[in-house]
Amino acid sequence: MIYKKILIGLLIGIFGFSWGKELLFPSPEEGKPRIKYIGQIPPEDYEEENSFFDFLLGEKNLFEQQPDFLGKIYGVVAVKNFVFFTDTAHKAVYSYNLKTGNLRLIDFPIRFELPMGLAYSGKRNVIYVSDAKLKKVFGFDKKGRLVFAIGKKGEFKKPVGIAVDDNLQRIYVVDTFDHRVKVYDLDGNFIRGFGHRGDKAGEFNYPTNIAVNRKTGNIYVTDTQLFRVQVFTSNFEHILTIGGNGNIPGRFARPKGIGVDSDGNIYVVDAAFSNFQIFSPEGDVLYYIGGAGTGPAKFLLPAGMYIDEKDRIFVVDSLNKRIQIFQYLRSEK
Repeated sequence: MIYKKILIGLLIGIFGFSWGKELLFPSPEEGKPRIKYIGQIPPEDYEEENSFFDFLLGEKNLFEQQPDFLGKIYGVVAVKNFVFFTDTAHKAVYSYNLKTGNLRLIDFPIRFELPMGLAYSGKRNVIYVSDAKLKKVFGFDKKGRLVFAIGKKGEFKKPVGIAVDDNLQRIYVVDTFDHRVKVYDLDGNFIRGFGHRGDKAGEFNYPTNIAVNRKTGNIYVTDTQLFRVQVFTSNFEHILTIGGNGNIPGRFARPKGIGVDSDGNIYVVDAAFSNFQIFSPEGDVLYYIGGAGTGPAKFLLPAGMYIDEKDRIFVVDSLNKRIQIFQYLRSEK
């Protein structure tokens, strides 16, 4: 059965399926579609004009040395109708309103150096931003005011991926160069860490990204240099390893962003393969979506990922300077 799923994944990953104006995965011929392509941020017809920056920043041609106004996107998080994302090239965080189409640079009271990870707490209504160069994690309220900063001298080596569990009131921070995940409460107080450098279960080698299952509290960590994903319970017990080095479905070359849908399926972005793979809650590969390219459901150096409460899947398509949006079509039970 699993080999049939792999074959289906190979076919749809290469070809996809267009049903009228809809792009569906897998094709209706292979079974009930599970993923639908929605669109991209910014839209393909978005106007790139100097007047946008005149209004936004009050300074003409601020980025005249780099004509494309978006640089290198990495992290993404969605909050209701707003999508926030980090731009490491421009050292900035942007927001995009899905209803109005308004894209703006957020004027946070911090001069970022290398903003990467993003997370959101609905309980506190706070946006969290990790800065890998400043070696800190910042929290901002809905008015953009700084409410706290995590990162005393020597506390982080390179904080990258972050995730929030509002049920347990925790913030998880992946410290890539420390090969460890550090856990804080929503006020930024340190609780504990888990993991250290190594290749055994529960150990890491340059982990990057992290996600939390909203229902179970399980923690999913992209263990990038070991080409795998590790899954832990909310009590930090290792329960599953997915992947390994290889160029076939179910394996990874450069795993990055990660997310979990409402049915517990696990989504993993691979920057080298220019796709994202989907696994069952038990870790069986189901199919993949993508391949190198510039069209819909194609990627060039994809990076971060976020899946929201509505099962919308946001995938950072870094070199294409966009975020692609998909919808998980949840099965009726």
